[in-house]
Amino acid sequence: MGFIPCRNMVKELKMYLYWRIQQDLNCLGETIQFTDPSFIRCYRQWLRKNLAGIALAEGFEVEELLIQSLSETN
Repeated sequence: MGFIPCRNMVKELKMYLYWRIQQDLNCLGETIQFTDPSFIRCYRQWLRKNLAGIALAEGFEVEELLIQSLSETN
């Protein structure tokens, strides 16, 4: 019997793929805009959950991102 991924794993993979596509489009000077509110909520949750890994991939420190995020809310 083969490996059957759980729903959460599939959701994580989908969010990663959307993030990866967005990064590739950014390199080309293009943007992607999501309009589905439930998708946007899930995507933001995934971004928050994976903040450390994303920061490493982009060459940022997590503290640096948090400071920027906090200053935007003021």
